[in-house]
Amino acid sequence: MSSVLTNMETKQLIHRETSPVHAKVQIATLTDQGRTLLDRAYEEVIILERALTDAFTPSEHAALCELLERATTVLIQQTRNASSPPSA
Repeated sequence: MSSVLTNMETKQLIHRETSPVHAKVQIATLTDQGRTLLDRAYEEVIILERALTDAFTPSEHAALCELLERATTVLIQQTRNASSPPSA
């Protein structure tokens, strides 16, 4: 996470400062440039979601959403299982 934040700070997308409450905590806030990029990305996501929705009939879209939800559930469970210590 630190390297991601450092890269974002280098690109002037965020500003980091030490928390007034805890010296080891840094607070990251978006710069104006970061907010602009986030807003632009959000607009692109909306366009993509609309295009995907339009590519399917309503019943196909509902089925796709159900399948993706099921797949997400399995992925989350597998991630939790992989990060849990093995039972003795």
